[in-house]
Amino acid sequence: MKIAIAGAGIGGLSAALALHARGFDVTVFEAAPQIGPLGVGINLLPHAVGVLSGLGLGDALAATAIETKELVFMNRFGREILTDARGIAAGYAHPQFSIHRGELQMILLAAANRALGADRIRPGHRLATFSQSGASVESRFVDPRGAAAGGFVSDVLVAADGIHSAVRAHFHPDEGMPKWNGITMWRGVTEGNPFLSGRSMVWAGWSAQKFVCYPISRPHADRGRSLINWIADLRTGSTEMLRRQLAHAQESAPPAPPRRRAAAKSGRRRPAVARRRRPPP
Repeated sequence: MKIAIAGAGIGGLSAALALHARGFDVTVFEAAPQIGPLGVGINLLPHAVGVLSGLGLGDALAATAIETKELVFMNRFGREILTDARGIAAGYAHPQFSIHRGELQMILLAAANRALGADRIRPGHRLATFSQSGASVESRFVDPRGAAAGGFVSDVLVAADGIHSAVRAHFHPDEGMPKWNGITMWRGVTEGNPFLSGRSMVWAGWSAQKFVCYPISRPHADRGRSLINWIADLRTGSTEMLRRQLAHAQESAPPAPPRRRAAAKSGRRRPAVARRRRPPP
């Protein structure tokens, strides 16, 4: 059976490896012209690690990721509330791994190239349309410039083409854009010193306002350092967030150059008066 997978992200590549392991003929199409290690940190819970280990990726994950030991809940002042064991420390058969998303994707891509063959991973092919005829599906692709990039006939088409999925739009044409849940999130990765156990995940705050951080790199840990993924999110609602951002932009803008006015009779100029700026909220 021939299977086409639209999307070479984590979902698409994992599906490709699992289907290939069961004897299916798999080809993966990716919209990006080149597949690179994009993103920040993510977590692989024990059940996901079990699946990936079954595909032969356990050693590669352990060499790249941090095996998370515990989740430490703190209040907004940094005081510990509760520590909850994670992964093997919590009794699971497999660990929980914290890893850079791009590193995980590269592990999956390397495994897919070895298993399927490099010619079965085709970047620069964005799924545009598809049609079904009897027991087969014909997928049609475009390149990054929007020009036709050929078609592919398969028995099954798997849609792993992301939030702007062409397949989902086909089946739900009136769905509209994704709805915002009212949370604004800031994310980043910073190198620093290890904290707590060196394998700790910290969650400070609550559901409407929190900060989460955890290490994601085994090579950094082996050098005595920590590559720390961090997330700060705030539930505001659309109008409130817009108001705060506009107010902060106005307060942060550099002051306009002072205007000088000539005295009415004497011709002397009045000194410019500096206006004191309020700190941002």
